Amino acid sequence: MKTLIACENVTKSFGLGSEKRNVLDGISVDIHQGEFVAVMGPSGSGKSTLLYALSGMDCVDSGKVVFDGADFSALKESELADLRRTKMGFVFQQPTLLRNLNILDNILLPSMRDGRKNGVQLTEKAKTFMEKTGIAGLEMRDITQASGGQLQRVGICRALMGDPKIIFGDEPTGALNSTSASEIMRLLADIHQSGVTILLVTHDVRVAAQTERVLFILDGKIAGEYLPDADDEARDDFKAREAGLTAWLTGMKF
Repeated sequence: MKTLIACENVTKSFGLGSEKRNVLDGISVDIHQGEFVAVMGPSGSGKSTLLYALSGMDCVDSGKVVFDGADFSALKESELADLRRTKMGFVFQQPTLLRNLNILDNILLPSMRDGRKNGVQLTEKAKTFMEKTGIAGLEMRDITQASGGQLQRVGICRALMGDPKIIFGDEPTGALNSTSASEIMRLLADIHQSGVTILLVTHDVRVAAQTERVLFILDGKIAGEYLPDADDEARDDFKAREAGLTAWLTGMKF
């Protein structure tokens, strides 16, 4: 399986002097093309910091991150921005949408930065994604006229507009009720089945159990790795997978 992201001995610290703390402490991990990976760990363990490092949203103190053959340390900030815009999609716990734009324009905004793209084609593409994600008909609505689950789908549509190789999700279901969270996970599973790599940070065992690989971070290090499909009897038996992951997490020392 092709390696999409290679992270080698990465460190990242915050603070100065006696307040300095290593949030990432020599992490090495590979993310392969086509994987569906969850990152778990207690609060402050470095989960989100790892996501930002692997996506080039934040620079690291030492070590190396290579994305699709491109070494982040060798790229200018403008080149990193282009890489994120053309090869990555992002879904956050709270969608970062603009109140002065309607839902369709919020989806289109990042893509319209490239003046070479045809606006009509982009609009049709956005509407196609809205239909696939179950929010067709909301194009002209203000973002205050949509539910949290609908707005998260708006964020997913926007993330898909650049045909990304990977979608990074930082607690994408964290602000949703259980029904909306399940719907978003089914949607992400469908996106993964289309060939898109997905890396999620989550605290929710139910979410992580629906992925193919779970990385557990503790004190800035990867303390363990769990493969739900390999350990549970039925790939699609999510209750069994959730139970297996819960038992594994219980055995982690933190």
